[in-house]
Amino acid sequence: MKLNANIKSKIGYFATLVSAFSATVFSIVVSEKGILWGEIGVSKWMYENTPTFIDVLGDVIDAPITDIGAPLLFMAISLLVYWQWGRYATIGVVLAGCMTGLTRISDIVERSGPNENFVFYESSYRYGEGGYPSGHIVYAVMIFGMIAYLSEKHSSKQAGKIIKYSMLLLILLNIWTRISGLHHWPGDVLGGLLLSIPALSIVVWVYGRLPSIIRRNSKLYNLVFEARSD
Repeated sequence: MKLNANIKSKIGYFATLVSAFSATVFSIVVSEKGILWGEIGVSKWMYENTPTFIDVLGDVIDAPITDIGAPLLFMAISLLVYWQWGRYATIGVVLAGCMTGLTRISDIVERSGPNENFVFYESSYRYGEGGYPSGHIVYAVMIFGMIAYLSEKHSSKQAGKIIKYSMLLLILLNIWTRISGLHHWPGDVLGGLLLSIPALSIVVWVYGRLPSIIRRNSKLYNLVFEARSD
């Protein structure tokens, strides 16, 4: 069992490094090329072939994670996690939320978003319309991904599976509709995935070692891990 755990740990480290390296290389390529080969074709196909109800669902989940809605949703999720799983799990969500804040500063590559003409305009970039990477994808992977991880640690087996697969479904829906709804080019979405996966891995790594990190401070340890009176 220990050997399997070590192998899984090494695979996790390797995957994180590969994803981080890929994100760096891909970001450089996007910044130099502007629009990549195949992005226009993929966007057009997804726009024309996505069922209407999928786009409607995408619009429903789009509003809560756009602009002021994102921090409000994050606070609501944090309170719900605290209520259900306690302080330790809440710290995990907060750590993931801190990572999403980086995407709110600025787009790494300022490129215009897609349009119904499927023409890439190099000089029509406006913050909040397109841009690389997709902040929605980073948010979805970090927050929903962390909830999926926490559900396995703090919920019953059956409830954990329901929450986990629900969160994964939300992530997949975000990935698809950011492209089919002409919010982002496919490269923006891929960039968001490549950037958020190693970031989430780091958060999970820190979260798993948090008890041993804060154990030296007994007051802080008791504050985080003591049983709630409710």
